[in-house]
Amino acid sequence: MPKEFTDTSSNSELVQELIGILKKEASLFETFLELLDRQQTALVQNDLTVINEVTERQREKIIEAGILSRKRGQIIRRLSEDYETREDLTVSHLIETLTSGQAEILNRLRETILDLNDRIGKMRSQNEMLIDRSREIIMKTMELLARIKTPDDSYRSHGQNNPGQTNLALDRRA
Repeated sequence: MPKEFTDTSSNSELVQELIGILKKEASLFETFLELLDRQQTALVQNDLTVINEVTERQREKIIEAGILSRKRGQIIRRLSEDYETREDLTVSHLIETLTSGQAEILNRLRETILDLNDRIGKMRSQNEMLIDRSREIIMKTMELLARIKTPDDSYRSHGQNNPGQTNLALDRRA
């Protein structure tokens, strides 16, 4: 039978640490969602300066998220050892064993993070679609430009225009 954590147990401090980390992760995800929204606006407006700035900030936030994820993993492992479970201890499983106060806080944080994660996934998909559509439009434009033929005003032997026209040469490298 699972051991129940109480507010007075040594695990209570670990759970409080976990709550603190989850709050930071939720805040980080909110910031990341805002960055994705700014990125989307910049993509639509073709504002390369903002796109580069947002991309750099996203990299920073991804690094921060990795650090928080490692800390969360360490705390979960320590709780798992104290809990003496053979399976991986998840936040959902931990919620079932905690007292009502900490369980309620963890549950709200878990729901918030899951919601933010879904919203981030949708926003990323939209941004990817915008980028892909932009690439398609650029490629089609390049193909159209490559097909433009320059007129050759020289005449052939019976007073007709020369049908041999040349394509424009375009460098497609970015």
